[in-house]
Amino acid sequence: MPDIKYLCIDDQKDRTVDDLLGGVSNKGRSIVFERRTPVEIGHQIPQIISEATANRNAFGLLLDLRLDTEADSNGDKVPYRGPTLAQELRTRMAEGEIVPAFPIVLWTIDENFLKSFCKDETSHDLFDAVYVKDGLITQQPEAVANEMISLAVGYRVLNESKQKKLSADKILGLEADDNVGVHAAFLDELADVLDHRPDHQVVQLLLKQLIQVPGLLVDEVLVAARLGVDVNACQSAWEQLKKQLDQAYYRGPFHEGWGRWWWFRVEDWWATLSEKQPNLRRISAEERVQLLNNRLGLDLVAASPICETYSSKYYTLCVATGQPLDPVDGLRVVQRDRKSWHDTQYVSVHAALNRIEKKAWRIDPIDRERFDRFKEDLEV
Repeated sequence: MPDIKYLCIDDQKDRTVDDLLGGVSNKGRSIVFERRTPVEIGHQIPQIISEATANRNAFGLLLDLRLDTEADSNGDKVPYRGPTLAQELRTRMAEGEIVPAFPIVLWTIDENFLKSFCKDETSHDLFDAVYVKDGLITQQPEAVANEMISLAVGYRVLNESKQKKLSADKILGLEADDNVGVHAAFLDELADVLDHRPDHQVVQLLLKQLIQVPGLLVDEVLVAARLGVDVNACQSAWEQLKKQLDQAYYRGPFHEGWGRWWWFRVEDWWATLSEKQPNLRRISAEERVQLLNNRLGLDLVAASPICETYSSKYYTLCVATGQPLDPVDGLRVVQRDRKSWHDTQYVSVHAALNRIEKKAWRIDPIDRERFDRFKEDLEV
């Protein structure tokens, strides 16, 4: 696979940007960056198109949120910001002027991000990923590199799939028999977007409605929770167990950057472990782990509940702490734009009472009366 090239447009003049890009390119595989300062938009867009054409199917764009902060050597500043440039590029992609489409990634410092981008929801769908320079870029550069590579590869895969007229289920690696129930609802929406929307909207659907929200797909943390495993206490045994789950691994677009498993296939695998395998949701973490250890000869360790009095029949994660949770010990939280194939998300009563990571969640109105009763009991 050729190197993935990202053109980075950032108005910052010191070496901070170069150091950050160097950290990502050194940690990642097959990714290179070229940095440029912004110019007048009438010249900027042809430059970007030229680079995209020269690096066809192996190109991405990395934009700073604020391109209008620092002046160039002539003392001039461009009168536009990252979202403005991204909007123009997305429009030209939709009109067929820019083919094939490519990923656009946003990065910024935390202060600017909080002040402007979070408040402007109209800009959110312009970008395939958003990173904070003094956050994930610094803390986990290898993960960022893998995600950015995956975005470029995923755009190429989708472009090739559309040219071959592959169906939605084939693109995702599903069989015809999988097109049932809630899977059918997502596949129907994906098929419609593939037929009638530009590529970047297909990407938005896959990332934001399938990969990044638990439901049809689940990440490693949630798989471990539902199997009752404390990964940190038995890393080697967990890695062995993951090999058993290979048949359930998602290998559709963007799997390189976001490891996910089809939950229905994990359940199918669980059912094959014995003739009278119990339903996962009806047994405790300790029982799940004991069954796995006995069947597979592993030394898995069961995950402890958030509080001693909580059930260990885990099926979700507390949105505040990220720890395994039985929904009976949680409160439903507001999920904007929730689809039928998304799991209901919960905050543990413990986290709600102690206001842990309070900005990250809001109790759903359906459970607010129940939460009020918990508060009253605490005050008695």
